[in-house]
Amino acid sequence: MRVLVTGGAGFIGSHVVDRLVQEGIEVRVLDNFSTGRRQNLAEASPYVELLDGDIRDPVLAVEAIDGVDTVFHLGALGSVTRSVEDPMTSHTVNVDGTLNLLMAARQGGVRRFVYSSSSSLYGDNPALPKRENLTPQPISPYGVSKLAAEMYCRAFWRVYSLETISL
Repeated sequence: MRVLVTGGAGFIGSHVVDRLVQEGIEVRVLDNFSTGRRQNLAEASPYVELLDGDIRDPVLAVEAIDGVDTVFHLGALGSVTRSVEDPMTSHTVNVDGTLNLLMAARQGGVRRFVYSSSSSLYGDNPALPKRENLTPQPISPYGVSKLAAEMYCRAFWRVYSLETISL
């Protein structure tokens, strides 16, 4: 089994990478290091194929997907504050980047696509704990971008039978 982890140099992504390596799974990481750090991959690096680049690059997405069974898509531009200051970049990374990967995954015959979503989908809904049956009500460009990408995942499951799950 070969797995792609986007955003694999980030805090959560690097822990996913470490666990996959411990399980003996072949891991490829795609990260542009805009927020992730190479040192997060220090322990796993001898066992990981690293691609340094952006999820918005369609050629690189096809290369990253080649031969992969499963994608753990954690690559994103986080931060509600950043999204308010620069909504376009949040959109292009989080929505266009995800769509780019979904298209490459479909073309490459990926079996499962696991998407890292966000509680920001639910905005300022006071209900705790947040549950998936709550109606999304994003109030920031970041929340909107994560919801849009989640909807693309759902559409790719229904239209193309690409198994997707949003966490």
